[in-house]
Amino acid sequence: MHVRLIPIDPQGRPAEDVGRLDKVAKQICKATVELYRDAGFVEPWVGYLALHNRVAVGACAFKSPPCPGVDGMDKVEIGYLTFPEFENRGIATEMVRELLRLAQSAQPALVLAARTACEENASNAILRKFGFRFVGEMENGEDGRVWQWERHPQDALRGNAHA
Repeated sequence: MHVRLIPIDPQGRPAEDVGRLDKVAKQICKATVELYRDAGFVEPWVGYLALHNRVAVGACAFKSPPCPGVDGMDKVEIGYLTFPEFENRGIATEMVRELLRLAQSAQPALVLAARTACEENASNAILRKFGFRFVGEMENGEDGRVWQWERHPQDALRGNAHA
């Protein structure tokens, strides 16, 4: 299943006409404006609606522009969410693939990070598929305890970038 990512602008609107948005998509757009207030609006490091057949099926984002990590390499965190009625169709996999494509095009030597619930789930499998490694458990103010994942440029060779 192919998805197309449509940037969400600083006012919380899709950058192109995507038709009528349901309640969840509208909430995502509103939350994305809050993300921009904290992290800034710097393309391509923004939030996106994911469309399939001209229907919003999910959302994903870079949580901020890249910033230096403790190892001196620039790092950016990704997040993604499939809307409930479209789960289990490969949409999250496609969103991650597109975020990776955007990141690699803009900054090939970037470390990518992601956080998941502290349990084995579909999101962990998706991250592993693309070469992310589990790096530990941490406390996140918003979500409580989470698992932290990272994908270093050399990890891309371990994952199946064409999955």
